[in-house]
Amino acid sequence: MDHHASLRLWLETAKQQGMALGLQNTHAALIALNLPEPTFQTIHVAGSNGKGTAVACLCAALTEVNVPCLAFTSPHLVRVEERVRLNGTPVDSDVFDNALATVRAMSETTDISLTFFEITFLVAMVVAHASSIEVLVLETGLGGRLDATRVAPADVCVITALSQEHTTVLGDTLEAISKEKAAIARPGAPLIVRHPMNPTVESAIADEAENAGNPELNERKAPANLLWMRPEPHWTFIEEAQNLMGKVWPYLESVADLEYPEIETLQWPARMQHLVSPSHDGLTYLLEGAHNPSGMLRSCAELPLHLQKMNRPWALLLGSTPQSDMKAMLEPLASLCRVYPPQAVVLSVPEGGRYPGVSLDEMEVHAHAVGIEVTHRFVRPKEAIAAFERGHIVVGQVISIGSLYMQGNVLEALGYDGDEYLRIGAKK
Repeated sequence: MDHHASLRLWLETAKQQGMALGLQNTHAALIALNLPEPTFQTIHVAGSNGKGTAVACLCAALTEVNVPCLAFTSPHLVRVEERVRLNGTPVDSDVFDNALATVRAMSETTDISLTFFEITFLVAMVVAHASSIEVLVLETGLGGRLDATRVAPADVCVITALSQEHTTVLGDTLEAISKEKAAIARPGAPLIVRHPMNPTVESAIADEAENAGNPELNERKAPANLLWMRPEPHWTFIEEAQNLMGKVWPYLESVADLEYPEIETLQWPARMQHLVSPSHDGLTYLLEGAHNPSGMLRSCAELPLHLQKMNRPWALLLGSTPQSDMKAMLEPLASLCRVYPPQAVVLSVPEGGRYPGVSLDEMEVHAHAVGIEVTHRFVRPKEAIAAFERGHIVVGQVISIGSLYMQGNVLEALGYDGDEYLRIGAKK
């Protein structure tokens, strides 16, 4: 087996470790890597919805003003290198492999066992130190307090919109969840928070900010500098993220004399991403990874603008990973379909995710329960795309929504899996 294959097999095998919330292993591993003192500033982003968009907006803005940056995000849509982006573009596989080899060697000599997520985070840290960057942007995987990314030092922390998700892991109230996420606050550093518009949650975040610092990570307890960003009701996902990142901008030393750039249209794969059919004139796709109930609600508030603008018969392509409340996930979609009836409703099963996708039978039962009538079913997303591309289902626009993994499947099926489609940045 060649070097690349053996490294990737080691990484794949780490998926069997499942998920580990806790900082001890990652902290020990980061110390064992013996990376130099950072010469860059680090921005740490947590939240239930919009954290990926916030990271994308900041990286696009930095790239626009020629400030080199690296972003660590998850999950990836098509290939693992997307988790580590230099100036918005997934790193080359040899860059990823070199860092992966460093992490594997450290793991073998120290006998520290690591999860898939922890390995990819450490790869990002190795790449960051090996690259001439000025800003590192880290997106939490799950929660904040016990997320692997918490072990990195950070200069500015950001919290995006909050919702009740991953309740079995993070707590069953919005207050408990907000405390877990606000625990990314670093002593004495800015903590910029999208206002939750809920007094109980607001005071939970303020309390966490007041007691910032994790002694296990050699941090001394001290208040963070808490700053609120109040969203306007009419803002889109992108506008909210832009405003939040506009508040981060003054704290970045590398952009001291530069205005925050206005980015009209953001390219952010699988987030309101428009694609033209490669083989079928007059057919377009809109990919939207709304993968939890609050995300779906916000997406469905924006979709009417797209449907009115396109003004063509459309099809819904839907696939989901397991949800604790599938009814809440699908109801906004059902409302959208009542006002803008689709020509076809196509179900498929996302492939390649951490959890198996919801089966066609189960998905159809859930859809029917909220009044969405299914017209076509395909086990594999690429079969669904083939049906559109070959004209077996005739529409002008396909809106693919639900699991992020399914959006990755769609990108691959359309052949849009090169760097130019997987990069984040201002739309060229």
